[in-house]
Amino acid sequence: MISPNNQTYILKLVERLLPTILEEVDFDPTVKEVGHSFGEKVEETLVNKLCELDPAFTAPEGKREMQDVSFNDDLINIKFGFDKKGQPNMVAFNRLSERYLKGEIDSYYIISIDGKTNKVTFFDLYQHLPYTNYNVGTGQVMLKEKPFFESFNQKKDYSISKLTIINTLRAMKVQSHKDHVALKEQQLKKSLELFDNTLKQYVTNY
Repeated sequence: MISPNNQTYILKLVERLLPTILEEVDFDPTVKEVGHSFGEKVEETLVNKLCELDPAFTAPEGKREMQDVSFNDDLINIKFGFDKKGQPNMVAFNRLSERYLKGEIDSYYIISIDGKTNKVTFFDLYQHLPYTNYNVGTGQVMLKEKPFFESFNQKKDYSISKLTIINTLRAMKVQSHKDHVALKEQQLKKSLELFDNTLKQYVTNY
């Protein structure tokens, strides 16, 4: 876990760096799909600057890691968007749950940047799982941004027990599986109806 003092330090540092980063990447809020157009550029530039300024920040060695950057041993994922009201992917559920259950990590921090307002939000995803949606089909955990940002208070302590986090992850796994099975059953029923209606024509004709 990142201490409250270090959380404040990281938040303030990102807020200070953001205007320069947006200028460096030639940020243009008028282009189509602003978040997709500039997300990777902003995130990579921020990681580089953080690592240059403080050796506590390190970039991952591989390209398919959970984190964009680490602060000591704590993982941080950076999410840049524009007018955040959607449901962006945060992380693969299996990685999020298995690494927590194995004791490999005890936090998974998100730096969320809204290019429309330049607002920076910093939080531990494990503490806000009720504001996520897990789709077993895609395997991704998505953040329900509108309700989350409406309720989130950066100054509030959202600490919860490990037991609560594990129970929440388990419930998400079970519910997503049920939803997926129900969807597949519905799709199968619709497909079989088409088969059966077509077969009736052959029975009638012969």
